[in-house]
Amino acid sequence: MSLLFINPFVEDFTAYNLWAVPLGLFRLMEHFEKKGEVVEFVDLLDGSDVGGDGATAPEFRSWGRHSYWKRRIDKPVELKFVPRNFNRFGASDDQAREILSKVNKPEKIFVSSGMTYWYKSTVRTIKIVRDVFPDVEIVVGGIAATLIPEFFRMEGVKVHEGIYPVGEDITGTGSKYLNDLRFFPANIVKGCPNRCSYCASSIFDESIKIKDIQALSQNLEKWHGVTNFVDVAFYDDALLLNKGLYLKDFLNTLTPGKFRFHTPNGLHLKEVDEELCRYFADYNFPQLRFGFETAFSRFDDKTNFVELTKVVEMLHKYGFNHEMIGVYLLCGLPGQTVEEVEKTIELVAGIGARPYLSEYSPVPGTQLFKKHLAESRLDFENEPLYQNNSASSFRSPVFTPNVMKGLKEKLNEVYHL
Repeated sequence: MSLLFINPFVEDFTAYNLWAVPLGLFRLMEHFEKKGEVVEFVDLLDGSDVGGDGATAPEFRSWGRHSYWKRRIDKPVELKFVPRNFNRFGASDDQAREILSKVNKPEKIFVSSGMTYWYKSTVRTIKIVRDVFPDVEIVVGGIAATLIPEFFRMEGVKVHEGIYPVGEDITGTGSKYLNDLRFFPANIVKGCPNRCSYCASSIFDESIKIKDIQALSQNLEKWHGVTNFVDVAFYDDALLLNKGLYLKDFLNTLTPGKFRFHTPNGLHLKEVDEELCRYFADYNFPQLRFGFETAFSRFDDKTNFVELTKVVEMLHKYGFNHEMIGVYLLCGLPGQTVEEVEKTIELVAGIGARPYLSEYSPVPGTQLFKKHLAESRLDFENEPLYQNNSASSFRSPVFTPNVMKGLKEKLNEVYHL
């Protein structure tokens, strides 16, 4: 069969490529290609043929990060109250049609989906695909399709709930599709042992599997040989599992200092010891990011402030300064107080780390979803657009827009002391 795989454009207040690629889609493509199918890929978000026609061009920063092609569009009526500009990131409708019209007619089309609050972007992409290929079966899968399948079924789209086909174990790396990237997306540990009440990791991966470390290393070296780029971003939810055993196994296959490693997903503090700190220093991790929530009421059992302090002290010994130790603080969780977030900002900055405020986004299927719904000023269950973290302060009865403005001002004030 000839199969077409599509990464949709995105409509949101903001979107930025912090080492993001449709890695699951790449693995699926690799899987079908190995089975003898003819595979073609169209990236309507970040493809090389996306852009122009009056859109703002992307800006490329260090370490492989960049913005997307962007054009301002009207806000959905549901989000009119948010005082920010709304944008289409990636291809315009006309451009999407033009790109798709150049593709040989496939026998089946797979469309990926990202955040739940991007579902209308995916639906819009599917409508354009139907215009170009009206009689071809379309299947939507991925994150949003798994978490809110009913919103796609209402559009008459066939939904695959889950990342991969039923009964299939897709263990490939998707490496053959990575040579156009400025960074290498790496994944060692599939799944997470923690069951945090705000996280959907266990919905996608009920058990933990360790990927083929040797194959990953070989593919990284091949990619580097073709591109000469050195940035590697980990996609793991539990990269440091077992005191970083599998990460260390992977790094031991590489030359120290040859690559530069990034951890956009929050690392688990309780796994960090002196040996791991030495690996972080030797193998060039320029900025670590740790998940923490706050120092007080908690919705996980991953760590506490005493452990955070010990980890920061160890990292200081190995040459990491406050700019290199990022700590994600979640705010807007049900039951949280403003005072505890304010105090945690002070505490984190006071021990020599950099606090980052992350506004809570409710995820369907998680324990906190219904709890937050009960207090929310917006019905985000029936309208996923309201799950956007940009709407967080309009949902929460506590962390209102004025409160969030004050917290961000305090963050800047404390951090720049």
